[in-house]
Amino acid sequence: MEKKLDLRVQKTRAALAKALHELMCQKSWDEITVTELCQRAMIRKATFYKHFGDKTELLIYIIQELKRISFEEVSSLYDSPPPHLLYTMVFQHVMDFIEENEPLVINVLHSKSNAFLRSVLEDDIRREISRHIRQEEPEDVRASHAMLSAIYAGAIVSCGVWWVTQKNRPPKEEIVAQFTQLITRLYLSQQLPLEALGDALSGTENDAVFF
Repeated sequence: MEKKLDLRVQKTRAALAKALHELMCQKSWDEITVTELCQRAMIRKATFYKHFGDKTELLIYIIQELKRISFEEVSSLYDSPPPHLLYTMVFQHVMDFIEENEPLVINVLHSKSNAFLRSVLEDDIRREISRHIRQEEPEDVRASHAMLSAIYAGAIVSCGVWWVTQKNRPPKEEIVAQFTQLITRLYLSQQLPLEALGDALSGTENDAVFF
């Protein structure tokens, strides 16, 4: 019985997520109502409120599911990916999602909830990155990595937002390659003595770094 219930829950949430995605491609986030969502998903409002308190909770759920899938794919490829590889693979997933769902992303960026929803995404990515790092790093370096997780999570989201809002944007693949190169250099610089930091980063002078 529990498995059947779980399946019903999954189907309900999937229907609501699909309905929200479709509506956000047609109208602004601020204009969408729970009633419209339920009509599009063909479920009762009472059922909606069994799962979510409002439409924002539904969107947060979608963001968290996308994050979960992204990190599961990373984990399926690597048992213990080094932090810089984790950052770049998550960035790749974020950029893929933005490219595939551009109308939805632009909609959110133009909404009154933009700052809040961006903070939700950044915080989710930060927590997941921090969790992966804590599993691999000794106790005495975890505090610094917690700070770095926040920095990298902000960079991942900010770079994605920057890219999608450009009129003459460079190809996604170019941005991912530049991000990967820069993050790798920054990560490797942490492994070097301070006097070697300049040499490790000196190669960025002639690169087309995008921020």
